[in-house]
Amino acid sequence: MGMLSEPSAGFLTASAGGIVLGNVIAVLAPVAGASSQAFLGSIVASGLLGFVFTIRTIQLLRAHHAVGIPAASLSAVFGIWFMGAPLLYGTDAVGALGTAGTQFGGLLMAAFGTYLLIHGLVDARIA
Repeated sequence: MGMLSEPSAGFLTASAGGIVLGNVIAVLAPVAGASSQAFLGSIVASGLLGFVFTIRTIQLLRAHHAVGIPAASLSAVFGIWFMGAPLLYGTDAVGALGTAGTQFGGLLMAAFGTYLLIHGLVDARIA
């Protein structure tokens, strides 16, 4: 894997931070919005798993100065899940705040996770 320049490494770390922020927003929004228990349980469980993969991404960035493709992929997948979950459970059961917050958090996770994934794939091809 190629060595990252300082600006690149900084943005990759900030991207991982964006995934953490999105994960926190996606998990707390249904709590604040008094969403249904089924939705809340699903999102909290997914959020915990998503957080595990984000921590792994940060560990790999620090230790090897490279993006872990599996962890970045799963961060993007959880982001996509957070964007779609309110529609699956029904926006009436989730509520406006739960829907908007979960989808916004998912958007952050999917965007930054996809960026990390693509960067990792490109970096692996160059090395």
